[in-house]
Amino acid sequence: MAVVAKPRCAAATTFRRIAPLLVVVALPARAAEPMDEAELLRRALSAPVLSADLEAVGAQTLADRTAVPLLDSPALEARHEEAKGDWGATTNAVGASVTVDLGLSPLSYTRAGRLRGDAGERRRDAVALDLACGLRADATDLWAASDSAMVSEAAQGRLEELLQTLTALAEAGEASGYDRDRTTLAVVAHLTEAQDRAGTAETLRARVSALVGEPVDEVQLAPVSETPTLDASLEALAGHPSLDGLSLERDAAKASRDAARRDQLPDLTLSGGPRWDSAPTGGPSSQGFEVGGAVQIPWTDGSRAESRQQAADLAAAEARLLRARAELESAVRAAHRRVEALRSSAVVASDPEVVWTAAFDRYTAGESSLDDLLQVAEAVEAARLATIERERLLRRAYLDLSCATGRFADPTLQSVLEEAVR
Repeated sequence: MAVVAKPRCAAATTFRRIAPLLVVVALPARAAEPMDEAELLRRALSAPVLSADLEAVGAQTLADRTAVPLLDSPALEARHEEAKGDWGATTNAVGASVTVDLGLSPLSYTRAGRLRGDAGERRRDAVALDLACGLRADATDLWAASDSAMVSEAAQGRLEELLQTLTALAEAGEASGYDRDRTTLAVVAHLTEAQDRAGTAETLRARVSALVGEPVDEVQLAPVSETPTLDASLEALAGHPSLDGLSLERDAAKASRDAARRDQLPDLTLSGGPRWDSAPTGGPSSQGFEVGGAVQIPWTDGSRAESRQQAADLAAAEARLLRARAELESAVRAAHRRVEALRSSAVVASDPEVVWTAAFDRYTAGESSLDDLLQVAEAVEAARLATIERERLLRRAYLDLSCATGRFADPTLQSVLEEAVR
């Protein structure tokens, strides 16, 4: 430690007297009780911001389920015929006609609609899962940012306390002005970092609060579950809502293709009704009936274009399903490897505060310089921040694994998710 030569003993005595004030700087207390992750998810999925997405998918599902009528609406017709001459007659007729699709394509279209409705139900589950995964990711980042901001705030307080002490000692001639000025630079430089971390925490706090629909200051994350085996995680993909939805959409596309093929068959129009015939000169009329039929002649192949389009849609649905399955399998493998790597990563056994205490004792005893002390202060903060970041990365890896398999490992969170889509 650089101090004035003559009062060295007095300076050492002064440092020992104020050392207990600087050794331990407690982390700031949290402003409010944290909201646990299950309650956060429950409120968010019922809030207008996220529930609007679920309602939109539900409305589309209802529209997809609407059945196609087997017969078109009947047509009513009235007819008056009048012919002059000896052999003429006056005819009045009323009747109705209906067109029958000989290919019965409405049956296939109705089945396709029902399958799309079922796909919509699973798509709604997938949307809820995506929303929940996004919210839990933001909550994890908020937790990490909040704790990091508190660590930086504590480190800033440690530096400012040190600066105040060195300033007082320098004014009393018991410490070097260099130590005071050097500490001033460290305080100013670190303040920007502390404010940046605090700003990041406030940004995430505002985002989570907007999604939940009410202020959220702090969050309490759910416990981390045991890591499932890779084989178990891959098997869980069989029930992923996104894959189930895409599989049903493929089946619906196949039914639509079959319907388009049936549309190429001709339509049959049947008509009939009562009629009244009388002489053109007047007199009584006789009542009878008339029936008729008309068959469409497939003179053009306009329906063939629709059939080809439906076949193309089926091929696209197959491709989407295969691509989604490959992407989710890749995501499961990647997340599982990250979890295994982070769980087995080395953790520093020493307490950073113990290291700081030892470094400060060496400084007050004149065994190290201020630069050494400031480097230790920086290392203590970095170690705490690294611990938080490691926990954040581990939790995000667990979350990515759950989202890739389509189901949360925590039964409480999974129950909240299932309740939201009922």
